[in-house]
Amino acid sequence: MRPTRHAALLLVLAAAPAVPAGQAPSAAPPPRASDGLPVAPAPRPRYQFTEVVVVVYADFPNGREHQEALARFVVDQGFNCVEAELDKLDACRKAGLKVRLGSIDFNNLLRAAPGLRDDPAVFAYFVSDRRTRGAFPGFAQVARAFEAADPNHPTLFINRAEYNQFPEFVDVVKPMVLDYYHYHWWHKNHPERYYLYLRMFRDLSVRHNIPQMRCLGSNNPPERIRQSMYVPLAYGVQAFHFWPPWFVGCKMDKDRNAVLEGGKPVFSVSDAGRAVAEVCRELKATGPVLVGLTNEAVYHTDATLPMGAERVPAGHWFRPEGETFLVGQFRDAKGGRFLMPVNHGVDKARELTLRLADGAAGLERMDRKTAKWSAVEPERAGKDRVFRLTLAPGDGELLRVTGP
Repeated sequence: MRPTRHAALLLVLAAAPAVPAGQAPSAAPPPRASDGLPVAPAPRPRYQFTEVVVVVYADFPNGREHQEALARFVVDQGFNCVEAELDKLDACRKAGLKVRLGSIDFNNLLRAAPGLRDDPAVFAYFVSDRRTRGAFPGFAQVARAFEAADPNHPTLFINRAEYNQFPEFVDVVKPMVLDYYHYHWWHKNHPERYYLYLRMFRDLSVRHNIPQMRCLGSNNPPERIRQSMYVPLAYGVQAFHFWPPWFVGCKMDKDRNAVLEGGKPVFSVSDAGRAVAEVCRELKATGPVLVGLTNEAVYHTDATLPMGAERVPAGHWFRPEGETFLVGQFRDAKGGRFLMPVNHGVDKARELTLRLADGAAGLERMDRKTAKWSAVEPERAGKDRVFRLTLAPGDGELLRVTGP
């Protein structure tokens, strides 16, 4: 029997071999940052996030009633998206929770996609992870098929940064979202390339006007998880997922029925989940602003710059000073200027000094609980205005530049 177009797409994808975990492809060139910042953005994005999306895994029990209860619990923690299959979509939609849809056979998703094109509960369709250039032509066919069925939600193909094939991936696949992972806290994953990869993916994202999504390692203490989120935010990343992703649990019997205590199911959140949830609650305030910004540059203050990092150029309109800081520079569609300083050190709080050369300019900081802006009081140092901020380990702030 002749295969259908959908089945043919699956065969094309399956024909490209996956690379075993921990093994780099033999033809991978060494990574190199693009020359110069800022990178000129593409004229118009094909897809934009409406909020900073944080995808986690929730272990759903049997039974629609208990699935809906778990979905509400996930939302109450501050998360806004889960990994799940089509059978959980209705329960998540009712709770106001987005779903990154997946299936052992993505053709099931492709068949459902036309009916989901206007569904606000759908975040994206997950297709594949950790494949190399042999799979890229098949990925391109899959992406075009999904876009024809549902032009409003992206397909996700997760790039492993260490393969160093992501520029080719973008050229061939032309994705709606640039998704990748680099577990920089693990010593075997080239941690020295942390900022280099952030810069390279940021450059691709801006040049092609594709939003970035990053997968993070969750087996880390809270201050490392916070740093793993705020540093990429300063580089323009607008969505996250995790490995391992199992943050939200439900007490169940061996048949996956919820075990009730006091007539109610028992839900739980892991230690890593609680650390991520704390940042998620902050992103409820800052996220709607961040998704409307374009990253122009990131400047580091370290005495010895890490690989891929850049120091602020002489004569720039602001100058950061401190021990272990980086500052993301952004603009919105109207030309408004924003900064995101981050203490990338995870051992202690540190004080950042920001010098603004324009004596009339000011800074406002967004309150991460109320989503309101408040003025940061300056000091005067000659013609400069000087602002001092103390940031906790791994923490960041969103600042808005006021005045001329």
